[in-house]
Amino acid sequence: MPYELSFVKSIAQVERESYCNNCCVGGDLIAEALLPALTPRYGELDPIEEDWGWHIGFKYADVKLAVDIFCDDPDKGEFRVHLTSRVRGFFGSKVRDTPELEILKRMLIDAISAWEDYVPAVTKLDEKYFPITANVA
Repeated sequence: MPYELSFVKSIAQVERESYCNNCCVGGDLIAEALLPALTPRYGELDPIEEDWGWHIGFKYADVKLAVDIFCDDPDKGEFRVHLTSRVRGFFGSKVRDTPELEILKRMLIDAISAWEDYVPAVTKLDEKYFPITANVA
């Protein structure tokens, strides 16, 4: 099942008008800060802006992985990152727990902790992204 990492990160002043929505503000900066942790294992990745935030999608072995970045409050620098793994099912892909998701979670917890000198809040989510349990680092 997916995870949500929540944290506060001060970001440089940006022109909000250049983003699709407030939930996208600064997400590119967070994505760029996460890429050095991701590229050694997953190769070159290209974050893209969506109308709900920023998305980094990639495949490792037979697992589709996603890192989705949302800004909850641009003034305070409040962000959430959803981590999802999908595996091929009979009728398309299914959101599932995978060992690769656990590796991805640990990599990003370590990366975020290195910036802010604290561990982000970690919440386990169900397949519809509703909270199951909190602080499951």
